[in-house]
Amino acid sequence: MKEGMIQFNTVVASEQTPKDPQLGELKEWCAKFQKNYLTPVVEGNYTGNLSFRSKEGFVITASGLKDKENLTDDSFVCVKHYEEKNNTFYVEGKKAPSSESVMHYLIYKHHRDVNAVFHGHNNLIVANAEKLGLAVTEKEYGSGTKSLAKEVLKVPDAKIIVLRNHGFVSLGATMKEAGERALAILDEAKLERARQQSGCGC
Repeated sequence: MKEGMIQFNTVVASEQTPKDPQLGELKEWCAKFQKNYLTPVVEGNYTGNLSFRSKEGFVITASGLKDKENLTDDSFVCVKHYEEKNNTFYVEGKKAPSSESVMHYLIYKHHRDVNAVFHGHNNLIVANAEKLGLAVTEKEYGSGTKSLAKEVLKVPDAKIIVLRNHGFVSLGATMKEAGERALAILDEAKLERARQQSGCGC
């Protein structure tokens, strides 16, 4: 499934780019996801979004990033606050936050132990989710919707959640944890494909 359009309002409090010391690590993980085809271009849409919890809210990749390698500071947005009643984000940055910002916000709000949320797309992971023992959301919802974000919250304890017919979310106490967890699942999915191609049921 391709990424959706932005479905929330955005108030730019300042065009100052994020200066968080963790930003360098997030750039590195964005590049790793890109190189491992976890944030591919799908039907002309630029998929995937990565974030980390900050002292003031969370820092997330901006919307519409074609290439997630060699990112500059202005490729990120600091989300300071989200007003659920009027569906409005208050941010700092030069671009709009990712279309999946509501999902990131709700995960951070309801899971205090989560400090990194990495959302990617990979057909192998999605197609083999059940064989790999991964949690899968019960219902399918459109990208960027509140319904999709709330559906993720229905999976209480999983650290890798496959969004039905869409992609996956990897959660971690640190960016390293979230990133390595996603790469490990990708490796397992590749092994599962190899088993299927060889006809081995073991």
